[in-house]
Amino acid sequence: AAEGKTAKVTLKAAGDGLTYQWYIKNPGKDSFSKSSVTSATYSCKMSEKAAGREVYCVVKDQYGKTAKSTIVTLSMK
Repeated sequence: AAEGKTAKVTLKAAGDGLTYQWYIKNPGKDSFSKSSVTSATYSCKMSEKAAGREVYCVVKDQYGKTAKSTIVTLSMK
């Protein structure tokens, strides 16, 4: 997304009682940290700080099974 525009990553999953937890890693950081985003869509306003940010989501169903999405890297176009 262009600088100042909103970048969105939406995860489509099927199951019962799904919950979502996104994790982010900014450029220059060594590890991922838990994001405050707990919906199926991660979004942020693009800036130099967000360019290169890596994000992924862990989806959990009501039975305790989890699945991790692939890692997506945000970039400015």
